[in-house]
Amino acid sequence: MKQAALLLTIAFFATGTQAKVWRVNNNAGVTADFTNTDLAVASASVVNGDTIHIEASATAYTGFTLKKRLVFIGPGYFLSGANANTGLQVNPNNVTISSLYLDTLCSGSQFMGLTFNVSPNFQGASDNGAGTDNITFTRCNLNFFQTYGYTNNNNTITGFVFNKCYIQGLSLAVYRAQNCEFTNNIFSGALDLNNVLNLNNLVRNNVFRSSITMYNGYFSNNIITGTTFTLTNVTIRNNISTGTNLPAGSGNINSATDAALFLGLTGNSTDGQWRLKAGSPALAAGETVSAITPDCGAFGTADPYVLSGIPPIPTIYLLTVPATIATSATTMPITISTKSNN
Repeated sequence: MKQAALLLTIAFFATGTQAKVWRVNNNAGVTADFTNTDLAVASASVVNGDTIHIEASATAYTGFTLKKRLVFIGPGYFLSGANANTGLQVNPNNVTISSLYLDTLCSGSQFMGLTFNVSPNFQGASDNGAGTDNITFTRCNLNFFQTYGYTNNNNTITGFVFNKCYIQGLSLAVYRAQNCEFTNNIFSGALDLNNVLNLNNLVRNNVFRSSITMYNGYFSNNIITGTTFTLTNVTIRNNISTGTNLPAGSGNINSATDAALFLGLTGNSTDGQWRLKAGSPALAAGETVSAITPDCGAFGTADPYVLSGIPPIPTIYLLTVPATIATSATTMPITISTKSNN
C-alpha cells in the first residue's frame, strides 16, 4: 500500500509535463525504475530535463557524479525523531545522498527535499566542476556544503541558488561566486563567501546562528547572532542582531534577544523554533519593496521557509488500510489523506 501511495504522488506530479519522472527506491521488495541514484543518473534512458523521484528510506543512497541537467526530489527531512515535524509523510524516513559531484554538463539542475549528510564535507564540485552554473538547492538539509578540489580562486560559479534550506555550514570561498542567491534559509553553521572576487550575491531573509563572512553583495532582512560578522563592500539593510555588530541606520536593529524574537524549541521542531513569536521585533521589520514590508528571518516574504523541506508536490501523509478482510469481500475501504504543499 505504501508503494501505491508513492505511485499516486508521482502520478500527481507527472500530470501536465512531458519530461519523464523516474522512481528510485532502495527498499527491499519495492519495484521501482532504479534501486539507487548512481544507476539512475548513469542510465542512457534518463535524459536532460527528466526528474528523479527518490523515495524515503532508512538506508542512504549511493553518491554520484552528475553530468546531466536533472531535477531531484525527495520527501523532506526532520520527519521523525526528536524535535521533528511529524505527520507530514506516510513514510517518515528521509532521503540521504552520500556524496555529490557536479560536472559542467549538469548546469541548471535542481535538488529539493533531500538530505546531504556527508562528513566532513559536502562535495560541491569535482575537478571537472569549474563553470558549473545555475544549480538550485531548495528545501534541502545540507549538512555541510563547500566547493572542493581547487586552490585557484579564479574559477567562477554563477547563479547558484540556496532557498528554504536548513544549512549546517556553507562555504564557496574557493571560487568566485557571482549572482548567487541565499534566501529564506536557516543556517545553524557558518556562511563563508570569503573571496574578494565575488560579485553581486544576494543574502536575504535568513536566520544565522553562526559566523558570516561575505564580499561584494546585498545583505538584508536577516536575523543573526552576535558572532563573527565580516561583510566587505556589502549593502546592509533591515537586519536584526542579538549582538551589536550591525552598522547603525538603514533599518538595522542591534541588541535583540532570542526570547523576544523566536518561538523557541519548547513545543516546536528543530526548524520550527525559528518562527517569529507574537510581538517579535522582526515582524514587518524587513526592507519595503513595492509597498510591501516583509518580516525579517527565514519565514518572511511571500515565499517563506517550509517546515521539513516538504517539496512542492502533492504528498500522502496518512494511509489507513484494514489489517484483514473477509475472503468473500469484493471491496476494501482505504483512507488516503493528501496535501498539495504549494
